[in-house]
Amino acid sequence: MSKLEQPEGTSSLKTAELSIDDKHTDAGNVKFDRHGLPLLPQPTESLLDPLNYPNWLKYTILAQASFLAFLSTLNTAIINPAVVPLADEFNIARVTATYQTTVAIGTSALGPLVFTPFADVYGRRPAYLVSILIGFVSALGAAKATSYGTLILARAINGIGASAALGLGAGTVVDVFYMHQRGKAMGIFTLMQTNGAHLAPIIGGYVARDRGWRWCFWVGAILNAVMFIFIFFLMPETLFHRPAEDVADMDVLDDIAHDGEKASLPGTQVEYTPPPMDKKSYLRRLWFWDLDRPASRRMKGTDFVVKPLSMLKYPSVLFPAIYYAFTYGFASIEPALTLATIFTQLYHFDTVRNGLANGVSLLVGASLGELCSGPVTDGMMLRARRRALQSGETVPAEVRLRGIWTGAILVPVGLIMYGVTVHFATTFIAPCIGMAVACFGIQIVTSVCYTYSCSDCYRSRSNDVSQCFNFLRQVFGLTLGFYSIPFGERIGYQWSFTVFAAICSISFLPIVVLMYRGEKWRKALGYPTSF
Repeated sequence: MSKLEQPEGTSSLKTAELSIDDKHTDAGNVKFDRHGLPLLPQPTESLLDPLNYPNWLKYTILAQASFLAFLSTLNTAIINPAVVPLADEFNIARVTATYQTTVAIGTSALGPLVFTPFADVYGRRPAYLVSILIGFVSALGAAKATSYGTLILARAINGIGASAALGLGAGTVVDVFYMHQRGKAMGIFTLMQTNGAHLAPIIGGYVARDRGWRWCFWVGAILNAVMFIFIFFLMPETLFHRPAEDVADMDVLDDIAHDGEKASLPGTQVEYTPPPMDKKSYLRRLWFWDLDRPASRRMKGTDFVVKPLSMLKYPSVLFPAIYYAFTYGFASIEPALTLATIFTQLYHFDTVRNGLANGVSLLVGASLGELCSGPVTDGMMLRARRRALQSGETVPAEVRLRGIWTGAILVPVGLIMYGVTVHFATTFIAPCIGMAVACFGIQIVTSVCYTYSCSDCYRSRSNDVSQCFNFLRQVFGLTLGFYSIPFGERIGYQWSFTVFAAICSISFLPIVVLMYRGEKWRKALGYPTSF
């Protein structure tokens, strides 16, 4: 921990030189949480401020953003248990039949690069609505495709259209929750995002068996239509122009450290109560675009690719994003793409049993993993902040990375279990346990990395950071379907999955370095400049 000459990515995010007369926060106006700690960021008095939304509305927004991310990954993976009957209908090889999924995975890396710059100017709400409409229409096209080429085209558009939540969801969490709440909220979001692909095979297996593989896409279209109705009435705008947002955080800590008032120490302040939201404010935030957009908020050409991917020059984004892409790709996407083929050959499973083997294993692992990630790391940060503020110090964001070790160990262990048991064709339960163990670790890795990079380090650029995570994950996942099965058949699955586990372990080493050097690097690089 460092004294109040704060590096980037401590709980105040950035340092600024301001006179007391300019923007210094009056200690009497500082707003505190129920633990007596200053709220970060400090909410305004505006009824339109998402931080002042009532808790029921905040969690309604979180549920919708999370379900949209769930729906995006579900749309991509729901057909996976049915690739065998799909291949038979179009008279193509089974491996070739999986390419429509890899195409959707690849194009879903591009969608957020289009939707997020639009959302950062005109609002999150219109981006969500347009995205759902595109997802609905393209799912219909996939369901009615008469050739494999047409199906590939529809799946490519579906990957782009339904992917807005993958880039906007983390930013929406940051919009409406305080720093001490974001680990839990981000954990819920990433759990839903991850489990969309895990629940999809279960749904897809039963649907394909009873109604045929085309109904997998009809189900996606129906769910998109239902979500459009929910978003239209229950998703208010969360984008808000917060003057000097990051500066206010620093000033709050400055007051506590330098005023020396006993009332400013943790546990001695009254909890802040936000002003109640009225009907007029709610309806204003339900408009088709952000009515309160300042004139200075405009789109530029660099916003679409250069701005978001420029965040990869910061180690606190690059290293977690690469590590997340490798672990998620090998332990979540890879089983989804290959399990139907492998289990059909080894265990003679049908579409339902393939879906259950894939979905239940990954769903249980991810759900249990979340219990050991978001709430746990929030508690770690809370205790660290309380101790730091009592001694006039600030908490580096790297404290949260201490919660990643369990996931970093379990992912490679689960991968090796899966590869070895598949190679020796043991009972199907054994590779399913391996998948569950790996996915338990993935959820811890996902929750910690997202919250560390998006919320703790670069809050005001959270959407851009989220795009970097999504882009690397989807681009890496795009390649897996082309080589994972041939690679395993050539050298043996026990060795191919050992290689995957080794890659995950090696990519974790920079995370260890971040734990000790991340604060210094962020201070040296400075805070990201505006484009």
